[in-house]
Amino acid sequence: MNPHDMEAVIELLAKWNMAPVQATPELPDPERDSVNVEHSFVALDADRIVGICSYIIISHTMAETASLAVDPAYKGKHIGERLQVARLKEMKGKGIKRVRTETDRPETIQWYLRKFGYHVVGKNKKKHAFSLPNIDHWTVLELDLESCEL
Repeated sequence: MNPHDMEAVIELLAKWNMAPVQATPELPDPERDSVNVEHSFVALDADRIVGICSYIIISHTMAETASLAVDPAYKGKHIGERLQVARLKEMKGKGIKRVRTETDRPETIQWYLRKFGYHVVGKNKKKHAFSLPNIDHWTVLELDLESCEL
């Protein structure tokens, strides 16, 4: 991702109610308040951004995935899978051994479990309506990246 991609990335994330929001007195700790360009990937169709994913380094051996979103018009074209593999490969190359992911979409939870070998490790209450507004918690998943074949 490049800094000039930010506007298109925010528009795409907004389609899924996952655009970053700035902290306010009413919401001092939002789910996401930025997108880290250095740890983000975009998928392009010609010059159009059709997918985004990123990650956050927690420690020298652990990272957390951040928003993964694909333009709804591109569903079924394996863009999300290619983005996920790209970020996992980069994290693995940086020595990350465990990856944590939080999601609220049942189909996405099953996809992470089936496709990548994640395990459900718990639930976290959402800080505000983010992603699916009718679900008030995240399902927390973890992946042993050392044993993950990419």
